Amino acid sequence: MSKTRSFVETRFNEPGTLAKPGPIGRLVRSLLGIWCLYVVWMIWVYPQALVRSSLPHWSMWISIVFALWLIPPVFNIGWGVNTRGWPRYVAVAAIILGIVASKLIVGAWWTPPLGRLVWLFVLYTFGHLGISFVVSSAIATPGCEMRGLPHLWTLLTGRRTREHYCPGFFDRLDAWEARRGIQAS
Repeated sequence: MSKTRSFVETRFNEPGTLAKPGPIGRLVRSLLGIWCLYVVWMIWVYPQALVRSSLPHWSMWISIVFALWLIPPVFNIGWGVNTRGWPRYVAVAAIILGIVASKLIVGAWWTPPLGRLVWLFVLYTFGHLGISFVVSSAIATPGCEMRGLPHLWTLLTGRRTREHYCPGFFDRLDAWEARRGIQAS
């Protein structure tokens, strides 16, 4: 494993090379999954926060910025590809094009079609991340939580899938638990 880790570039490992999370790592993954799914629930129940004719509230901009920051590892690690930062570039370009089109066509910076695009983007990013956190917590996925769904596939079919280190802090937490003999159940 390289000492320099990229947040946007994927480097998959052979199955069985990363430590499984212990109870602390699983608890933290569960809590983060619940938080992500809460964000999904909030934007699902209140889509008007993004899909309206005026600029979103500042609190929605926080979700948009987090989604833009998180989309490369969510997409790349979750789908097992290495597109580096392209998911973010595509999302930013689509939002900018939507803003320009809104301004040119309607005369407003933010319009419902642009809001729907951003709504789908934020919904996908936090939905994929939240489900992955919850699944990885439930089945003790080694490494990155974004490999939770492929790891579930491994458990259901017996076909092994590659592992990926966590670009966040979970590898260090999992290794710390393993060194102390705190076992995943």
